[in-house]
Amino acid sequence: MRTREQEWNVILDEYKPPHVANGQATQEMWQLLSVAFCNETFRSLYPSISMWSLTVSDADSISDIKDELPAISAASGEYRVLAWPYRGDEYLFLTSDPVEAVEFAADLIKERRAPKS
Repeated sequence: MRTREQEWNVILDEYKPPHVANGQATQEMWQLLSVAFCNETFRSLYPSISMWSLTVSDADSISDIKDELPAISAASGEYRVLAWPYRGDEYLFLTSDPVEAVEFAADLIKERRAPKS
């Protein structure tokens, strides 16, 4: 089993340029992953790619991942922050800027993870 840091490194390596036309590793996903990796909130979580989306979890291994935190899809020049569990075409935020998407999702994740008083 890989640690969170190891999984980030594997995913970044898999999606790094160069990108082939119609491949799974797109420029949009690479930009999203690069920005998310630099974000403290995202980097502290276990990453996974599923259905053209970056999901993160408090899990310590891929087998323990639960879809409970917002995810970000990256396709066709758009970044959508998705509520999890995901339901169809619903999204919370849409932008063409991966930085905005990551910051928006990170704020939601911090709110969700904050201790309840």
